[in-house]
Amino acid sequence: MEVCVIAKCTYKSETIMFSVSSESSMVDILKTLCLRFRGLQLGCFTLRYSVPSYPSCFLETDSDLDLMRTFLLISNEKTVDILVKDLCGISEYSGDFCVNKELIACEKGESSCSSTVEDRNEFLGRSKRASAKPLLSNEWETYIHHVGQKFDGGAEEFRLKLCKYALEVGFNFLYAGNDKKRVVAVCSNKKLEGCSWRVYASRCEATGSFVIRTLNNVHTCAGRIRESKSKMMRSRVVSSLIVDRIRAKPELKPVEIIHEFKDYYGIDISYYHAWFGKELAKLDVHGDESKSFNELVWYADAVKETNTGSLCTLDCEAGINRFRFFVSFGGCIAGFQYCIPLLFIDATFLKSKYKGQLLCASGKNGNQGFYPLAFGVVDSETEENWTWFLQHLASILLPMGEW
Repeated sequence: MEVCVIAKCTYKSETIMFSVSSESSMVDILKTLCLRFRGLQLGCFTLRYSVPSYPSCFLETDSDLDLMRTFLLISNEKTVDILVKDLCGISEYSGDFCVNKELIACEKGESSCSSTVEDRNEFLGRSKRASAKPLLSNEWETYIHHVGQKFDGGAEEFRLKLCKYALEVGFNFLYAGNDKKRVVAVCSNKKLEGCSWRVYASRCEATGSFVIRTLNNVHTCAGRIRESKSKMMRSRVVSSLIVDRIRAKPELKPVEIIHEFKDYYGIDISYYHAWFGKELAKLDVHGDESKSFNELVWYADAVKETNTGSLCTLDCEAGINRFRFFVSFGGCIAGFQYCIPLLFIDATFLKSKYKGQLLCASGKNGNQGFYPLAFGVVDSETEENWTWFLQHLASILLPMGEW
């Protein structure tokens, strides 16, 4: 049975269409692409095709081509999208002459060119540059690929993947509409060059996921180039990529993040984006620090319930910039009677976002080590706050006869 499909091949900002029949081979497809696309050289590109649910399938050998035709026949698809991925410049590849020579030999029917599948597949394998360092961002070009594509994370996931897709493909976009229910993006060259690239996605009320409704994935503006610096690399994108690193290593420095992005993604980011991206990642991992103050009442009750004999006091007033928190665990109070009857009182400033002062009282144990008895967090080191701290400390020591 004759199987013929229409292949839509995209290379940079250009798209061509041609038919692929049951008799077509990978050599035929490669020759067609090199003849139709200006500047495309054999040995410097790979092919990937996209079908529903499988956005990035390798197309390298005749076996891959047969599988593609079989899948399209089963799914009753008449067209297929093929992406031409450029791997290197002409000057960086030394095998172009040999590959073209083999193609010419095939066209003339010389005996040096075998028609077997094994010979063709061996030849096609050289279209990938083995020495190229793979980047973690290589898969981003498959994030936006067809109408009906779903994003279970809603608008937030769609925006993130759209930014990563633009970074990898090499173009900038602008939001023509952007809210919780719909997102419309157009190429940034639409006004200057009339580029027709456009994507529209909206929320599916039944599932809550975002779905691509319309997609014109062809750029009619100047050629797209993946650059190491891009306006699409925003702090939220940085945050989504380092959230696991921050969870494992919270002390990761912005300078280290900059170096890792250069090594793993081939992208240069500014110090601000690295720093603010880290702050957003910390927010995702640990939650909003400002909201954690609301949990102090629960924490005080939990300490008293689980650690019998503890003293935990929260003192704050609405409308007044004053905050005081005193903690002394029951186990520490009970163990202090076996320590040397000597207390060291000191204070230090806190380096967190909300500042403040840490007041502490510690003793010495039998091994001449520090023994923590109580600590308090106050907004500033004043006489009033010290008096408040020592009064609570006295309420612990008086019952033990240590005052």
